[in-house]
Amino acid sequence: MPKKREPFRLPQAEGERETQATQAYHAVRAMILRCELPPGSAINDRQLIERLSFGRTPLREALLRLAGERLVIFQRNQVIEVAPVTLSEINELYTLRLQLERLAWRLWLERASPKQIAKLSNTFQSVPALTRDGDVEGLLHLDFEFHSQVYQECANPFLTQALYNLSGLTYRLWFMTNTNDVKQQAATARSHAPIIEAIRKRDARTLDAEIARHISEAYDVIMERFRVNTVSRIGEIPIQLLKKEERNGVRDA
Repeated sequence: MPKKREPFRLPQAEGERETQATQAYHAVRAMILRCELPPGSAINDRQLIERLSFGRTPLREALLRLAGERLVIFQRNQVIEVAPVTLSEINELYTLRLQLERLAWRLWLERASPKQIAKLSNTFQSVPALTRDGDVEGLLHLDFEFHSQVYQECANPFLTQALYNLSGLTYRLWFMTNTNDVKQQAATARSHAPIIEAIRKRDARTLDAEIARHISEAYDVIMERFRVNTVSRIGEIPIQLLKKEERNGVRDA
């Protein structure tokens, strides 16, 4: 059986000790992102303490940190819930992700070394093997690994933190809409080829257009899956991302 991959983590500062609160944070965050704690469900402190073997204080610190990422909501009467997902929030998430990623990729390309470019370009080499093994989550992990390298190497810690938070929300959306279609996930992995080509050529304009197209198309897929599988009826959602006819290029700023 394919092993579970851990969601993208921010690297720990050199010499920094990982506290129990940090360990609890990563453990509960992974459970939320994998929908082991489903959206809208109540969090039972006692059950989590027993399951994860952390004390009440580290767990409470972890939950407060997760509330800052909009993954957990503290309600009245000491009720703690996993944050639900709405279509309007998905729209807002991808609108922000579109602009932040374009900035991150531009900053990254300006300073990327040949070694960093080679590493990024080789991210998807294991796609054929993962496809043969039927490892859908492994293919997803490559996608997040690809983007997270740029998040970490864009040389702006505020941007890195913002994209880390957004990546968690995006990761959870995949688990909520996953069809376990290995061919479809493999096609998504291969769709990064134009981005890689632009990186190798250090073509900033084409890279910007390809990143915009990639994120906008991912948004379309997620929204369609929610419409078909998650909700029976929705109203009109104001779309702020690029329209399909605009994705062949991005205007100069």
